[in-house]
Amino acid sequence: MATNPVVRQLLRPPRRPAGRKLAMRRAFPLRESILVAFARTLRYARTAARRASADPEGAVHEYRKSIRRARAVVALLRPALGAKASAGISRELRRAFAETGAFRDADVLLATLRQVPCDDPARPAIEEALGRERAQDRGAAAALEAASRILRPLPDTLRVTLPEAYSMDDLADGLSRSVRRVQATLARASETGLDADLHEWRKRVKELRYQLEMLASSGSAALKRREKAFAALAEDLGETTDLILLQAALAERAARGEIAEAPALTAAIRDAVAARAQAQLERGRALFAVPHGEFARLVLAERG
Repeated sequence: MATNPVVRQLLRPPRRPAGRKLAMRRAFPLRESILVAFARTLRYARTAARRASADPEGAVHEYRKSIRRARAVVALLRPALGAKASAGISRELRRAFAETGAFRDADVLLATLRQVPCDDPARPAIEEALGRERAQDRGAAAALEAASRILRPLPDTLRVTLPEAYSMDDLADGLSRSVRRVQATLARASETGLDADLHEWRKRVKELRYQLEMLASSGSAALKRREKAFAALAEDLGETTDLILLQAALAERAARGEIAEAPALTAAIRDAVAARAQAQLERGRALFAVPHGEFARLVLAERG
């Protein structure tokens, strides 16, 4: 028996909100497709900001991810935009992003701590202290409202500054630059093993991952598989850098006398970071075994 159309509509899985991911339109010319993807992700960020009163944690998370996506687009376009124009747009995106840093950190610290297996005697008190920080009325709605106003003119700014003649060659140049930056930071993190260098590599991986997300949205199955591999690496690196953030935060609070020192917990976090980082660096070296120019050509060939 045929299903009632209204029932079919109710049973249909909810559509992903437009702009939640970077997506290009095959029916549009290249330049227009990128401009639309940029505008949609910033529109989604502003929509997330308006939900902050009802769901501050979720709103901040979605807002910040959207800003990262927009910054990745600007980084991809930098060779065509030029240093001055790209720096100006990036500066505004960083300003809109910085307004929300404290809100996200409080959520991340507690969630990350709860994932560390350790029976340090100081742990219950530390969890309670971080929980109090997270539960404070931190004015997320007001901060997001103010930050989101910075975003409103940026799609028009990019449209005016991006050359009308933007081409596939420009796209290849931008992609090659991003891969080169990932490879350079990977080499440095592998050489030094420093937390700061691992964090910088993670930022470059995430930037490239979002660029691949945009290109894969209208690309082949091979490119979609490549993007998923990078998404998995970026997510795992994010968990590692969250542990690094937690380790630093606990040390700072202990130095200020806000929490007790927790040597067993600190050691557990440090060991987890070391083990995870080594495995992730090895994955990175395998993913970036080809020169940056060849990598860019492979991606664009897979996009078709």
